[in-house]
Amino acid sequence: MSILKEFWRGRKIATASYPLLGARSTGIANVNLDLLKVIQEDTLDTLSVRLVGPVVVAGAGPGTPSGMFNPQGLVNLSTLNTSPQASGLIPVNAVSARTLVVDFGVINHFFPNFTPIVDVAGTQQIDFFLHYQFKRGDCRQGIEFAHPLKNWKTDLLTLAMGTRDQLFTGGTNTWDMSGVTIEFWADMDVDTQPDNVHAFEIFEQIFNITASNANFLINQLPAGCFYDNLYFMTENAGALVDGVISNIDIDGAGRFWLPQGENNANFVRNLYTRQAFYDPNQSLTGILVVPLRDGLWSRGIDATSQPIVIRLNVTSLSATTILRLGGRKLVPGGVKQTIRQADGSKVVKGLPAA
Repeated sequence: MSILKEFWRGRKIATASYPLLGARSTGIANVNLDLLKVIQEDTLDTLSVRLVGPVVVAGAGPGTPSGMFNPQGLVNLSTLNTSPQASGLIPVNAVSARTLVVDFGVINHFFPNFTPIVDVAGTQQIDFFLHYQFKRGDCRQGIEFAHPLKNWKTDLLTLAMGTRDQLFTGGTNTWDMSGVTIEFWADMDVDTQPDNVHAFEIFEQIFNITASNANFLINQLPAGCFYDNLYFMTENAGALVDGVISNIDIDGAGRFWLPQGENNANFVRNLYTRQAFYDPNQSLTGILVVPLRDGLWSRGIDATSQPIVIRLNVTSLSATTILRLGGRKLVPGGVKQTIRQADGSKVVKGLPAA
C-alpha cells in the first residue's frame, strides 16, 4: 500500500524540563535543542516554544513589573545557529522576547495574548507560546524565506530561560518553576525545491539614550545584505513608551529612505506601523516599524555594497531610556540561487545539502 505524503505537517517535536529548579528569585539557564535530531526533512515554516505548567509563588513581598512582555519574557534570549552558516548570518541572533513578539506580531498582523503571571503567593498555571516565524505569507514566494533543514550539519536552538527577575524587580518573593514543561512544536511544509532560498537573520541591538540628541547615530549595521523589517522599540524603566523618537532618518549609498528634519515618527506610526495590524486599536506604544515594501526583498533597504546609516532625533526620558533596534537581515539566494542561462538551462548555486 502506498503512503501519501501530506503537503504540510504540524507536530510536537520535543519536550524538556524547565532548567531552573526549586524556589528562586533570580537565575538564567540554557535549554538546547538540535533540530536535526528531531526533524530531518522538508522545511520549517514556524518553530514554536510552549511553556506549560505550575509556577509556585511564595512570600509576602511582591515586586514591580519589569515592563518586559509577561509571560513571554521568561525566555530571556533566543539563538538559532546553523553549521555551516549561510552568507554569515545567524537565523536567530541572541534576540530577546521583546523583538520576537514584535516580529511575530508584525508578520502575522496581531499580538497574541496570554495570561500574565502575577507576583502574588499561590500556584499559577501558565500556558503560552513564543513563535519563530520563518516562511513569509506576506511576501512574494514566501516559501523562499522558510528555514530548510537539509543544508545543515547542525541546527542548534539555544534558549536562555529566566525566572521571577525577568518579569519583576524588587520584592522578596520566590518562584518555583520545577513543574513547568517546555514543548517544541514545528509547522512544516513539504520541500518543494523552490528555485531560490534566502538566508536571513533576526537580530537585535540595544542603545542607551542617555541624553536628548537630534542626530543620534546608528552605523553599526553591517553591509552585505538587505534589511527587511526594522523595529524601533523604545523603553523607559523597562516598559515600552512613546515620546523618545520624533524622527527616523535611514540612508546609504546616496539614497534616502527616510530623511532628517521632518518629525516623521507619527507618519511612520500611522502609515507603516499601523497597517501591519488587523486591529486598528492595537496598542503600539513604543513601537515604530519600517516594513518590507510590497513583500519584495528587492524593495528592502539595500545595504548590499555599503552599510546603511540611521540617524534618530531622540529625547531621553531618564537614565533608563533605551532603544531596542530589531529586525531582519536578508541575503537573497543565500542558501540556494537558481540562475537561468540564455539557452534556458539552469545553474544552481549555494549551500550543498548536508
